[in-house]
Amino acid sequence: MDKPHSSQPPELLTQLPRENVLQDDGEHMLVSTKGVEGSRSDGILIRRCAFSLTAPLGCEIMGQYRQLSDGFWHASLRSRLQGSPAQRGIYATELDALVNLWANRRRLDLGTRL
Repeated sequence: MDKPHSSQPPELLTQLPRENVLQDDGEHMLVSTKGVEGSRSDGILIRRCAFSLTAPLGCEIMGQYRQLSDGFWHASLRSRLQGSPAQRGIYATELDALVNLWANRRRLDLGTRL
C-alpha cells in the first residue's frame, strides 16, 4: 500500500479552499465539489498516497457523491481489488451519503467488502 509522500504536499490538495474540505483525517479527505467548474459530482473522497504514474498529484479518488434529479443522493466507493465492483448506495439526504463514504473509507484500504 502506498504511503503518503511527506516532503511535498500534493498540488491538488494545496489548491483546495479550506471551506471545501468537509472531513480530513490526515490520510483521507472528503471534499465538496459543489460549484467547481467541470465537476460531475457534489463531492469526492480522496486518499493521499505516494506520487506515481497512476497518482501524479499524490492522491487518488476513492469515491464520490451527487444529488440525483429526484432529490435523493447517490454515493459510490470504488474497489481497490481488481475485478471487484464499486459499492453504491442511494440515500435520502446528503448527510447520509457523506456519512456512508466517510465511515467506509478504511474498508477500501483493507480490501474488504462493505
